[in-house]
Amino acid sequence: MNYGHSILTDIRLAGATPVVAGRDKSCTAYDLQDALADTRTACLLLVSSRLVQGNPVDLSEAVTLAHKRNLPAFIDGAAQDMRIPELLATGADLVLVSAQKYLASPTAGLIIGRRACVQACRAQEQGIGRAMKATKEAIIGVLAALDERQRLDITAWRAEQDRKVHWFVKQMSGVAGIKASEMPDPTGALFSRVHLRIEPVHRFPTASALAQALRSGNPSVWVGEHTAENSLILELVPLSREELHRVVERISELGRQSHQVGQTPATLHRE
Repeated sequence: MNYGHSILTDIRLAGATPVVAGRDKSCTAYDLQDALADTRTACLLLVSSRLVQGNPVDLSEAVTLAHKRNLPAFIDGAAQDMRIPELLATGADLVLVSAQKYLASPTAGLIIGRRACVQACRAQEQGIGRAMKATKEAIIGVLAALDERQRLDITAWRAEQDRKVHWFVKQMSGVAGIKASEMPDPTGALFSRVHLRIEPVHRFPTASALAQALRSGNPSVWVGEHTAENSLILELVPLSREELHRVVERISELGRQSHQVGQTPATLHRE
C-alpha cells in the first residue's frame, strides 16, 4: 500500500515494527498464519482500494485467524465509513476510517470497536500522536458530520448516485472514441462509478492525454489515472448537477475537436 509513501512508515511512526504477510500480488491464509506466529503481533488489514495491488484478503477469514492466536485484528477502512457495520461484523477489534472523506468533516480519524482497544489508543496522546491530534474544531466538525449522517436516507442517497452515473453514461454514448459503462466501486463502497474506455478510433487520445487535457482546461477537471488499461474511472459522488454538465460538455468538446482535426485535445488546448 503506497499513497506517496509506504504505509509501513505510518506503522513505524505509531511505534510498531511492521511484519509483512505475503507478497505484493497476493496474501493467502497460509501467509497470514506464518506472519501471526509471533504472539506480540497484531493483525492490520486494509480494505482493498485503487492503491492496492493484487487480490484482496478475505477480511473475516483474516480476523478469525488472528483471534485463533488470541491476537487483535484491526481494519484500516479509510473511506469506508458507510460500511462500518459490515466491517465490524468481521469480528475486527478496531475499524479505522477517515472523517474527512464521505463524512465530509474537517480532517480527522474515527476509531470504532471494542472499548478496551479504543481506550488503549489514547496512549498515543502521551507519545508521537500528540503532535497529530485532531483540533477542537475538527472534533466539533466530526460530531456535526456524524449527526448529519444519522439523518441521511442511505437508500435515497444511493438512488441519487445511481441516477448520476446512468445519466453520465448516457451522455457519453454520443462521444466518438469513448465507450462508457457503469462499474461497481472497486473498494466495495455503496455507489457505482463511470468507466470510460478510450477506443482507438478517430485518433482519439490515450486516457492519459484525455486526463491531461481535462486538467488543463477551464474549469480544471481532475480524474484518477490508476488503471493499467486505456481507461479512466470517474467518481461522481461529490459533483453537483451543474458540475456534471460541465464535465460532460468538456469531454464532448474534446471529442469533437479530436474527431474533426485529428489531434489530441492536449495539443489543441495549448494552441
